[in-house]
Amino acid sequence: MTSSIAGTREWDLDEGQEDSPDPGRTLSQYGSSICTLRQNDAQVPTEAEQSSMTDPTARPLPFPPSHPEGFPPLEDEPTFDPARHLALEAPDRIFTLTDFGYSDAEAAACPSALAATSAFRILSDEGVACLQEVTRRLEPYARGIERISRMVRGGVYQSRFLRDLCFSPELAEAMSGICKTRLLPHTMPHQLGHLNFAPQEVGENVDKWHTDTLRFDFVLFVTDPTKIAGGEFEYFHGTKHEVAELSAKGRPLPEDKIVSVAPSGAGYGVMQQGNMVVHRAKALTAPGERITLVNGYVPADLSYPDFTRFDQLFLADPPHIATSEYARHVAWMGRELLESQLQGNPFSSDRACFAERLEAVAELLSQAAEEIRSAGSAKMEHFGDG
Repeated sequence: MTSSIAGTREWDLDEGQEDSPDPGRTLSQYGSSICTLRQNDAQVPTEAEQSSMTDPTARPLPFPPSHPEGFPPLEDEPTFDPARHLALEAPDRIFTLTDFGYSDAEAAACPSALAATSAFRILSDEGVACLQEVTRRLEPYARGIERISRMVRGGVYQSRFLRDLCFSPELAEAMSGICKTRLLPHTMPHQLGHLNFAPQEVGENVDKWHTDTLRFDFVLFVTDPTKIAGGEFEYFHGTKHEVAELSAKGRPLPEDKIVSVAPSGAGYGVMQQGNMVVHRAKALTAPGERITLVNGYVPADLSYPDFTRFDQLFLADPPHIATSEYARHVAWMGRELLESQLQGNPFSSDRACFAERLEAVAELLSQAAEEIRSAGSAKMEHFGDG
């Protein structure tokens, strides 16, 4: 059901949180600090030097030069043109993590205060027509997993139009503005341009209640949701901890906290911090065409913990592709963290600080290596259909 939530705050798009991290924030996932040099050093660095020591801002990672087998390229497809195919508008409403019930501390630990937006326009009519053509040509490659019965992942390897759309700097800039933190297209191709198609069986949910295996993504309606019965995109206006507790007790989610997003047509989407917002796609109640696209982003500020769930991606994607893409993603993070040290390396006698910064990168790489070695023992995580 569609719920009207009282007491929510509209987020002024001109008033965002700072792009640079708090110098005291820890790189908690890796168990080490991005430290600030002590002020009693023999050579005290300037404020600009300290900022460079503590601001690991990443650069985008280009698309892989080689493609895996099994992803034949589409021929004679449209050429993406942002001037013709995008029609970006700002969302009317932006809900924050604290609106959803997260504590101030939990919200501060995230790269953005964003939880989710209202539906807003992303594509022009021409852009919709081109994307519909491409996604329909990709539909024969749909496959299923435990959570989703019909999806296409890795379509960016096959479609240049889809790849250029998902990598669009204009799109990344718009989503960065909404989130008030700089975002980059996700470094893992299978986290770009994910496509969901309606199940063959009417009454089966398109996707179960879940949180995402990445931090930021938008859900774009490729087809017109007003022309089908059912198939609503819904999110839970609460925390994922609430949902986990209800799920563990076998209780349904309270209907007054389930929000059904109502886009006015194809080409509209919702931006969300997907690892913090529990959401699903409902079943169609009559036969119809329903296609959505999910495009992922990573924060450029690497002082926040990464949230790429390799244990889950290993279950969703071909193992050799998931492993290769994840290893490349982690190598990119390590390179960018080391690059920030190369570019901001003032002279100081604080040996512990330099050691901690190197250890942080080493721990990132060693933990990822262990995740790769141990993959396959996890179960696919979701909260079911109820």
